[in-house]
Amino acid sequence: MVLAYSSKYVFNRDRGCFVYYEVFIDVLFVINFVMDYFLLRLACRLLGHSATWLRSLAGAAIGAAGICLLAVFPMGRILNTILIHVVVNTIMVRFGCNLKKWREIAQGVLVLYGAGFLLGGMLLMLQRATGSRGVRAFFLLGTVSYMLLAAGIRVCSRAKRKRARLLRVWLYANGKCHEGRGLYDTGNQLWDPVSNKPVSIGDSAILETLFSPQVRDGLLKFGEGENPVDAGLLVSLHPHFLPFSSVGCPHGTALAVTLDYLCVEGLEVHKVITRPVIAFPRENSSFSGDYQVILHPNLIDS
Repeated sequence: MVLAYSSKYVFNRDRGCFVYYEVFIDVLFVINFVMDYFLLRLACRLLGHSATWLRSLAGAAIGAAGICLLAVFPMGRILNTILIHVVVNTIMVRFGCNLKKWREIAQGVLVLYGAGFLLGGMLLMLQRATGSRGVRAFFLLGTVSYMLLAAGIRVCSRAKRKRARLLRVWLYANGKCHEGRGLYDTGNQLWDPVSNKPVSIGDSAILETLFSPQVRDGLLKFGEGENPVDAGLLVSLHPHFLPFSSVGCPHGTALAVTLDYLCVEGLEVHKVITRPVIAFPRENSSFSGDYQVILHPNLIDS
């Protein structure tokens, strides 16, 4: 929000005299309206609220109108400051960000000031870098500053959501444990018709950690349709095949085994799943270095 007062004479230290300033109320309104709209949109992004741009426009209009009224009818510097920072900003955030509870409104006002600090700093940096001055340059650089900050917030939000979907997992089988990361994926709808359980998808590298060479070779032979040398080692794992479809593979099969335990831990999740079913597709194109297990959403949400 751009603050302005109705004083016509201001002492200029560089010139050593009073300088006359004339403020146009329409220019003052437009400047505050545009900047308030940018601040409200940034605040909505930071708060995670999905207020429409029409609401933000209405809130910006309220804030700009309040500034203009206090500029035309000033009530003293201290009272003007209180009205702007408490009353006008509160009403502007209440309507512009669609906040209803007083706690949310107070948080919104603080976030608004944070957004103003970021936007003002970015605008000042661009002004110094370009040497641009004037109302047109102010609007242009203000728009560029808003777009840069909005893009930065969007990138940070995506990274935060991605981190929230990554959970720590521990897989247990035959007294051995594999620790890694699991991806909470709502697109995983694989279900085991044999045990009637949700199925998570694992990287084939997990087989090397959890099982002995004899068990691992037996599973590989079973997956290739051959009879294992010692089938008794595989009885507790209940190996079987599951049909699945995915992007790039409309018709595929995966080797499914039943482990002893699956422990999942995240910011708000701490669960232990007994006898989880894990499928190991022949191709591991879905895995990246960030995770080794694609978790079924029912394991987390149930």
